[in-house]
Amino acid sequence: MRKADEMEKDHNLKSARNAFVFYTAALLIWAVIHLIQTGETGFPMTILLIGTAVFWISRSVLYKKTQ
Repeated sequence: MRKADEMEKDHNLKSARNAFVFYTAALLIWAVIHLIQTGETGFPMTILLIGTAVFWISRSVLYKKTQ
């Protein structure tokens, strides 16, 4: 296997960002619909909050490593 060049890294980062936005939006919509129907936050909101927490924690750890 070979290492990705700069263009491939850029494409991977943009694709990952787009996927993250899609999954976040889909889970948010699902959570809001579930909240309206049942009156409870439910499993979709839990997944959304944990995923967002993982994103921000990993982002801050990586930022501190580069400082």
